[in-house]
Amino acid sequence: MRRLVLILLLALPLSAATFQSDDGVTLYYDVIGKGEPVVLLSGGPGFSPEYLRPVADAIAKGNKAVLFHQRGTGKSTLETYDGGVLELKKLVADLDALRRELKQEKLTLIGHSFGGILSMMYAREHPDRIRALALIDSGGPTLQAVPKFNANLEARFSADEKVRIKEWSDPEKKKAQHKRAILEITKAKTAAYFADRTKAALLTDSMDEQWFNDAVFWPVVMQMGALDLRAGLEKIKAPVIVIHGKQDPLESAEEVHATFPGSRLVLIENAGHFPWLEQPEKVYGALNEFLAAECH
Repeated sequence: MRRLVLILLLALPLSAATFQSDDGVTLYYDVIGKGEPVVLLSGGPGFSPEYLRPVADAIAKGNKAVLFHQRGTGKSTLETYDGGVLELKKLVADLDALRRELKQEKLTLIGHSFGGILSMMYAREHPDRIRALALIDSGGPTLQAVPKFNANLEARFSADEKVRIKEWSDPEKKKAQHKRAILEITKAKTAAYFADRTKAALLTDSMDEQWFNDAVFWPVVMQMGALDLRAGLEKIKAPVIVIHGKQDPLESAEEVHATFPGSRLVLIENAGHFPWLEQPEKVYGALNEFLAAECH
């Protein structure tokens, strides 16, 4: 808790704003810093962008960092959660509506995990509206890395974590305390994503019941069974950097890198799925160098 208080005291001032999606959903975004806007897209699908706040603070020294609350996540709550409201093409349209809200001809995107997939979806749909792409431990343009990812995670869970996951996955417990159950399951799984398991507290210490919304996760994931974004992305002319923790259980870096000819691949040693929490200097160094060269 003391660590979290210190981080919040050092964090840059944040301002919040809203706009309307094409289908009338109120969407939120937070702004930190000044300069050229850089949009940060969180993963899951279903995670609030709050966990990307350290990344936003790091880039806000030279850019306007925009933490986008995708529909159904964080502050952008919905009346209903289903495949119609959370249709993939609507997630892409929301991002273009944000571009118009920011009064930008082109977007610079930083996508983490599923946020990287959403970045690729947007780039494929609007190749002329991309200024630059930074894909941090992104999901792949296909789902070929997913089976090994699941196996890697399972192998990394400790005996205690397996007990906690099983306990809170009990249908009756999830029904009676759904948000608490999802939080406890998420916390129990987190350390497996890190190269250094002790660093997981940097993420879990600040988690609350609003961080992850599984009501978003399932409707979105169920639409991704035949995902293949490769066709067209090879023609993207905007600069692309792929930053990936070398010990990430999600082994998609090479596939993402191969999708964008001319992209730069930066593998971060001793880092997992949240590399900025384990190797901040290396991640922020590569990211800020890329943004300084491509976005100004």
